[in-house]
Amino acid sequence: MRRLTGSITVFLSLVFLLVFALFGTLLETARYTVCKNHAARTLRTGAEGLLSEYNRPLYEHYGLFFIEKGGTPYEQVIGRYAGDTISAADKGEMDFLDGGVDDIQVKNKVYLGDNHAEALQKQIRSYMGRVVTKEQLQKVLHSSNDLKKVEKSAKNIETTVENQKKAAECYTDLLELMRLVDGITVTGGTIICEQEFVKMFVTGECKGQNFGVTEGAVWKQMKKNLDQSTKDWNIKNKLKFLAKVSKVKGRIKQAQKIGEKLKNGSASKDDTISRVIAALPVLKTNLDILTRTEEILQKDSVKNCKKRLEKLWQDYDTSSIVFDYTGVEEDGGGENPKDSLEGSFSKGILSLVVKSPSKLSKKSIQSPDSFAEYYKEQEKDKEDYEKRISDFISSDTVSLTGILGDMADYGMDEFCLDEYIQHKFLAYGEKTDAKWKQALDYGLEYLAAGKASDEENLESVLNRILLIRTVTNFVALESDSKRRGEARAAAIAAVGFTGLAPLITLTQTLILITWSISESLTDVAALLDGRDVPLWKTPKRFVTNFTEIVLMNHDSLQKRAKRFPKSKKSSFGYQQYLMLFLAMTKQSTRRYRVMDLIQNTMQKNGYKGFKLGSCVYEMKVCGGFLFPSHFFRMAPLESVLGRDVKNCRINVEIRAGY
Repeated sequence: MRRLTGSITVFLSLVFLLVFALFGTLLETARYTVCKNHAARTLRTGAEGLLSEYNRPLYEHYGLFFIEKGGTPYEQVIGRYAGDTISAADKGEMDFLDGGVDDIQVKNKVYLGDNHAEALQKQIRSYMGRVVTKEQLQKVLHSSNDLKKVEKSAKNIETTVENQKKAAECYTDLLELMRLVDGITVTGGTIICEQEFVKMFVTGECKGQNFGVTEGAVWKQMKKNLDQSTKDWNIKNKLKFLAKVSKVKGRIKQAQKIGEKLKNGSASKDDTISRVIAALPVLKTNLDILTRTEEILQKDSVKNCKKRLEKLWQDYDTSSIVFDYTGVEEDGGGENPKDSLEGSFSKGILSLVVKSPSKLSKKSIQSPDSFAEYYKEQEKDKEDYEKRISDFISSDTVSLTGILGDMADYGMDEFCLDEYIQHKFLAYGEKTDAKWKQALDYGLEYLAAGKASDEENLESVLNRILLIRTVTNFVALESDSKRRGEARAAAIAAVGFTGLAPLITLTQTLILITWSISESLTDVAALLDGRDVPLWKTPKRFVTNFTEIVLMNHDSLQKRAKRFPKSKKSSFGYQQYLMLFLAMTKQSTRRYRVMDLIQNTMQKNGYKGFKLGSCVYEMKVCGGFLFPSHFFRMAPLESVLGRDVKNCRINVEIRAGY
C-alpha cells in the first residue's frame, strides 16, 4: 500500500509539474506578445520623437514638415526617445514589461526631392487642401481654354508667311541680283548704291542707258560709285584696282548662283524674271575679262599693257542686264515700319515696357535648376523667346507656335501646387517682406523661366506674353479692312517700285506683324501697370495707330499704355498670364524650382548650411529590444525546457514619416 501511495504521489507531482510548465509557458508567451506590442509602440514613439525635431523655420515660412539630415545620428535620437519610453518611472517587483533597447537602425530614407519631389507635393496638397476648391480649378481651366485658340492662330500666321515667302522668294532673289549687278538697294525710302558691283567699271560714254538704267534717281546714286579708270586706263594705284576687280569677281559668282536658282525656279516664266535670266550669260564674259585682267596686271605694268587691256575690255557688258526701276521715286520713297524694330529692341524688352527699369531687382542665384540637374530632370533646352523676336527682326523668321504648353492633365494636385506657389512666393510688382529676405524678388517668374537672375526671368516671361499678344493682335488687325489697307499702302511705298505683287503681299503681312508687336509692347506695359487689356481685342480697342507703329520707345509706350482702363476683378492681368505659364510648365520642374527658391532663401536668411535636398520625409526604422524572461527562468520550467532562457529578443520594423 505504501508503495502504491508513493507511485501516485510521484505521478501527481509529474502531472502538476507539466501543468505548471504549460501554464508558465502560456503566461510567458502571452507576456512576449504584450512585450512585442510594447516594443512597437516604443519604437513608434521614438521615431515620432525624432520627427518632432523638424526644421522650424521651414515650417513657419513654408508650412512644410521635414527633418534635416545631419547633427546627431537619427539612430541615437530614436534610441534616446525609445529608452525613455520603455523604462518605467518606478519599477515594481511585478513589472512584467521591463526591457531595453538593444539596437536601432534607420534605412531607406525618402528625401524631399526623390521620385520627382513627390514628398513635397504630398505636403503641399495637405497644406492647401483646405484652401482650394474644385470651383477655383474649373475657373483656371476655363481661362486656359481662351488661350487654346492662340496656338491655332499662330500656326495659321506661320503658314501664311511661309507660303508668301515661297511665292516671293524668286522676286527676293531678283532684288539681291539687283544689288550685286547694279549695286542698288532701296531701304527706308532711300536709294543706296554699294561701293562694288558688276556694272561699276566705265568702258564707254558715262550715260545711264549704257548701264541699263533709265530712272534718274537710280542713275544719280550709281554714277557716284562708278570707276572710270577703265575708260582711259589711267590707273594710279594698281593694287587698289586689283582689289576692286577681285571683289567684283566675287559679286559675279554670287550673281551666277542666284541666276541658276532663278532659272530653275517656279517663277522663271515670269516676264520680268525671264528677261533678266536671258541676259545673265554676259556675266561669264565679264568674269573672264576680269580674270584675264588680273593675270595681265600681275605680270606687267598698266603702261606696258594698256592696248591689250583696252581691246580686252571692249567686250565688258554693262548694258544687257536691265532691271525695271519704274516708280522708284513715287512708290519706293516710303519707310518700312519693320525697319524700326531693330533699334527699339536693342536694349531688350525691359527697357521699353517697365515703368522704371532702373528700379528692377538685381538679385540672382548661383545655380538655377540645381535640383532638377541633380535628379537629371532639367530641361534640355530652355526656350529663348527673345530669340524669336530677334529672328523676325533680322531675317523675317516668324516663329509663334509652341509658346503655350499642354494643360490636358492639369488636375487638383497641380492646382494645389500653383496656389501654394502664389501664396508663398512673390512676383514682379509685389512688395517684399523686410524681415524675411527673398533670394529672388520675382520668384514666380523664376518658377516659370528657370533663369539665374530676376531680370532674366522677368524678361523671359514678358517676351512670352509679347508673343501671345502678337498673335491675338494680328488676328484683330487682319480682320479689319481699314488697317489691312494701311499696311498695304505702306508695303507699296516700301517695295512697290519693284512691281512684284508677291513681294508686296509678303511685305504687307510683315508690316501687320510689326504693327501687332508694337501694339503688344503697349499691352505688356499696360499689364505691368495694372490695366485691363482684353486677351482677344476688337480693332476698336487698339491704342496704336498706324503712324505710331514706329514709336516703340519707352516714353511713347508708357503714354499709350495709359489709354487702357484700370483692371477689374474679371480682367486677365499679368498675374493670370504668369499662373498659366506655371500651369504649362512640367510639374516636376516646378517642384524642383520651388526647392531651389526655398533653399536659397533659407540660406539668405542666416541658415547658411541648410540643404533642402538632405531633408527627410519618410524612413524605415528597425529596432531590436531585449526583454528578460520571467516564467521561463523558474527552475521547474528550465528543467522541462532543458535550457536556460534568460532574454527574449523582439525585432520591430515600422515606416515613419510626416
